[in-house]
Amino acid sequence: MYILVLKQLIIMIAITLAGYIFARIVKVTDEQQKFMSRLLLYFINPFLVLNSFNMEFSWHKFGQLWFAALIALVMHGIMILLGILSSKEKIDRIAVAFTNCGFVGIPLIRGVFGDEGVFYLMGYLIIFNVLIWTYGYYQMSGTTNIKKIITNPNIIAVTIGIILFCLPFELPELVRKPIVMIADINTPMAMLLLGILFARFEFDRAYIARVIKTTLFRLVVTSLCNLVVIVIVYKLCINMQDIKMMLFAIYICSMCPVATTIPGLAVVFDHDKSFASLIVTITSMFCILTIPTFVALAEWVVGLL
Repeated sequence: MYILVLKQLIIMIAITLAGYIFARIVKVTDEQQKFMSRLLLYFINPFLVLNSFNMEFSWHKFGQLWFAALIALVMHGIMILLGILSSKEKIDRIAVAFTNCGFVGIPLIRGVFGDEGVFYLMGYLIIFNVLIWTYGYYQMSGTTNIKKIITNPNIIAVTIGIILFCLPFELPELVRKPIVMIADINTPMAMLLLGILFARFEFDRAYIARVIKTTLFRLVVTSLCNLVVIVIVYKLCINMQDIKMMLFAIYICSMCPVATTIPGLAVVFDHDKSFASLIVTITSMFCILTIPTFVALAEWVVGLL
């Protein structure tokens, strides 16, 4: 499996490089970058979510979705705890806890497992959105914002998707085809945006120690701890249908770089925007090495069971 992950990452890197070259030539502005981010996060991603639910209903898969959400909740609990242990800085804490499961996780898992893998990823996405707009929002602002959860387009898309999944019929082609076409934009758009982010990258030496520690916790320490979780669950549920795909889809999500939502929260609540943007960029660079490595390690450990 790690070979498939590596191949998909190489494809994604090629698109990212194209975005980087384009941004260096054209000089993409902050406003243009923000527009692309909003378009991807609040319009294209929800259509990808809807498309992942466009399959024949079964109680088995419905139960697996919520089982995946339960595993994701355990992983987030571990990552939040590790974030608290890693630093007293609020940005560092939520950088360790929350991953870029949308921009990086969705296209990567779709490339490796297809839409079925994205279906299981929805369990992770539900937990991610609830926790980043409660715990993450609280860390940055000192308050909670339930409205942000309820009105998040991705949560709305999951809700609609579950309803569509439970209906005894498939969507007509005139409705389904546009959804599929918009969903297919996700991977190239996400990688082009990441390339633009790299093109605007500026390193500040004052952040070196802080960046190293947060990067190690985000990409290495959390990956090792969550590996223990998937090994235990796999051993307990080894006979469950699609258990390996489900666990690896969730595990890959938990190993992604720092969530791009965090620099936005830093801007809104007057925290260190420069560090928030820097840690997103650095972890996005190094996840190219860490994700295939830990997938290979997880496959080896699971193979011993």
